[in-house]
Amino acid sequence: MTRITIILLCALTFSAVPVTADDDLEVLWDQCYDFAFMNGGWGIYGEYYTQDDFTLETDAELEAVECWAYFYPEEPAHPRPFDVNVRYDQCGMPGAYYFRTRVGGDDVEETDTGFDYHGHPLYLYRLNIEPCHIDGGLTFWLEIRSEAENCNWGCKTTGNLYYQWYQWDNAAYFRLLGTPEDTAVQTASWGEIKAGYSD
Repeated sequence: MTRITIILLCALTFSAVPVTADDDLEVLWDQCYDFAFMNGGWGIYGEYYTQDDFTLETDAELEAVECWAYFYPEEPAHPRPFDVNVRYDQCGMPGAYYFRTRVGGDDVEETDTGFDYHGHPLYLYRLNIEPCHIDGGLTFWLEIRSEAENCNWGCKTTGNLYYQWYQWDNAAYFRLLGTPEDTAVQTASWGEIKAGYSD
């Protein structure tokens, strides 16, 4: 596994060592799955690009990303590696890359939620990454890409999402976990998060 991190001046770091999963990371941003409001998903494989925005309340180290996804029309072998990218905001839309990393092997945790979208099983993915500093109060855009074909990032209506560089009034399902400088943020245990889903 090769991980590539690009920050500001395009300094690169490479690592083949799995990131240690931390069960006591704190929730930095919570836009998690809600069965009642899910209305589909957006492609995050091949030539398909999807981004959703976030703004943290405080400076923090981003250490894990969770997303909810399903496969349509056919379900390939999975899990496969993911790319977790963070983009700058440029006039209210995704701009240049701030951070990029590839996540595979033990750093990809897959849970079958027990839910489905029109008969297609919905999976929760936890993607453990090397810590990435995120400044609070600034808008960034999360971009997730899957190496698995037909992977769709679950979403709901009402939000601000870009798909293929066009704006849509949708919100993708994701949660950001890490270590904030201000500890007055909700604590989330990965064990507690998984407890609500059936394997």
